[in-house]
Amino acid sequence: MTVGRRYGRQQARRSGEPVETLLDDIRVVVTRKPIKNLYLRVKPPDGHLEISAPQRMADTTIRNFVRTRRSWIDEMRNRVQVAAAVGALGGDAPLPLAEKWTPERTRVAKRQMTAQLDALLPKWTAVVGKSPTSISLRAMKTRWGSCTPRTGRIRLNLELADIPEQFLEYVLVHELTHLHASGHGPQFQRLMSLYLPNWRQLRSELNKYVIF
Repeated sequence: MTVGRRYGRQQARRSGEPVETLLDDIRVVVTRKPIKNLYLRVKPPDGHLEISAPQRMADTTIRNFVRTRRSWIDEMRNRVQVAAAVGALGGDAPLPLAEKWTPERTRVAKRQMTAQLDALLPKWTAVVGKSPTSISLRAMKTRWGSCTPRTGRIRLNLELADIPEQFLEYVLVHELTHLHASGHGPQFQRLMSLYLPNWRQLRSELNKYVIF
């Protein structure tokens, strides 16, 4: 990843200042932070990428990660740019859910999330000590997930198929925890901190994604 003078890149890594560059044909802003994982966001209105990366992560690792996610990035950039254009005209969301979530796209997303949940669910039901009566995968306009503690039913947003799996894991743990605590008060927060100590960071990162 070319970012100008080597000295400037090293200074940015130490200071945490964002470094802007072009990767292939995409504008990318990389910020080095004292974190363990790499986080990627597609930002309005132009669809540029903002990446938070561990301080010692190699540029080649970041470049390869972006390229492996290129199809998802292209789709998200298109959606962000269309949303920005429509919003500038005073319009609504680019596509109604029924048009956006075609049968084929819904099938692919459900298949992907089901495979992920097959691994995540046994792990986290053992940790939380609660199991849902059912999990449904559906398109939602405003929520990443929801839970009805009385019935034990959990619903997860199909949009989670389009972002890193760590966020599906966070939302799943969040909703499972609601089987113990229906609200977001002290009991819920205490349990979340017990089960998933970095949940607040994950929540903050997840909220930077846009649901269309």
